[in-house]
Amino acid sequence: MKKVLIVYYSLTGNTRFIAETLKDAMEADLLEIQPIKELNPDSGMKFVWGGAQATMKIKPKLKPIEVNPLEYDLVIIGTPVWAWTITPPIRSFLSMFNLVEKKVALLTCSAGSGDKAMERFKKALKGSDVIGQIKFQFTSQDQAEQEFTGNKVRVKAWASELLENLNGGNSIGTIQEIA
Repeated sequence: MKKVLIVYYSLTGNTRFIAETLKDAMEADLLEIQPIKELNPDSGMKFVWGGAQATMKIKPKLKPIEVNPLEYDLVIIGTPVWAWTITPPIRSFLSMFNLVEKKVALLTCSAGSGDKAMERFKKALKGSDVIGQIKFQFTSQDQAEQEFTGNKVRVKAWASELLENLNGGNSIGTIQEIA
């Protein structure tokens, strides 16, 4: 069985929900990226400070990372979208590990379409083998919770597709039922 790692950053919980659901579907390992100095998720200023950091391509210092993503067959990276791009903690993670020629899959969570962010995400992973991508759109945490069942179905279908793509079209793992 191939080894899969899901790396994600989540300030408000939407990306965490998707990452944890994906983990259950794929029997993958999970790595939450955490900056040493985090924004306050309850502050109205999180959008201003987070957007400014994302626009300026800031790379905050991260809490220690205990696993080596290079030891995995597939690395799935999940990020919220801030100012039409990936978050600063994910940018820091990408600067720490050379994922060139590594199989990766990308997921974003955003209030808008996320199209620009996904293009920028792929550019940040130039040279990687992107075998899948998916975008989730939430306008609020309440909406994410209301669409819980539908999102679980989308995640499970994507997990199946990724496992097939990882092994050249043949399924290499069993998708676990998500209750």
